[in-house]
Amino acid sequence: MSIFVRNSFQPGKFNNYLIAGNICNAFVIGELGSQDDFFLVGAEPQEESVYPFLTGNVLDSEGNVLFRLIRNVLILNPGNCSKIMGDQLGYEIHDSAGKLIFRVRTAFDCIPGYAEKTFVTTITANCYDKRGNMVFKANSGEADERMEASVKSAFGFSGGLGLVQGMSKDEMAFACAVLSTRGAVHQLIMGEVVGQELDLDGKALMNVRLRKCKLHVRKGEFVRLGRCVFEECEFYLEDAAANIANLVQNIPGRQKPS
Repeated sequence: MSIFVRNSFQPGKFNNYLIAGNICNAFVIGELGSQDDFFLVGAEPQEESVYPFLTGNVLDSEGNVLFRLIRNVLILNPGNCSKIMGDQLGYEIHDSAGKLIFRVRTAFDCIPGYAEKTFVTTITANCYDKRGNMVFKANSGEADERMEASVKSAFGFSGGLGLVQGMSKDEMAFACAVLSTRGAVHQLIMGEVVGQELDLDGKALMNVRLRKCKLHVRKGEFVRLGRCVFEECEFYLEDAAANIANLVQNIPGRQKPS
């Protein structure tokens, strides 16, 4: 068992997270990209922003998904939760009975061992996996925060991950893609997929073979990892992706496909 408390992992110059007693510019906890299990990602904000990027699944004590966040936005909400913006930087998410489930706070403060103040984000939540086990207890950065040793995690990101526990090589590559896109990419697709209609935005395609699929691209927020094969697929470029395709096709002197 390894226990890490009050450490720094690749702290950021402007923005940091205080997670389980540790300072880091970014973090990954849990079964990253799962549709039915707990995971939480904190990506480093852009320099001009002070607002954290949080993506993940939060489950109740019975292992049911309460909600899914993508870059702080509730995109799936089977628990009928409500998001309440705070007076300060941050927000709260309450369940259907009004009970606090998840709180995010960002303050301009000093971190241990550093003279300069940065924006520091803390989280309040009791996080359970799909078996109903509490795997991560967050309490606004206080000393009683804890994370189970069996939980996959990574702390710190600067092109590569800092401290990593329990993650395979493929999971680490996926985590880097998620953090590089600040959570815009958050779902992994692997293996063979046949005859499906997919929105590629938000997806990491890793060693995948797509056959006879209808593929929609709107923002272009997806990544390819490893070997990806597209066979007899139909591509539909929409919104921003359609604008870029139209621009490229109309560049003077560019030969258009016959």
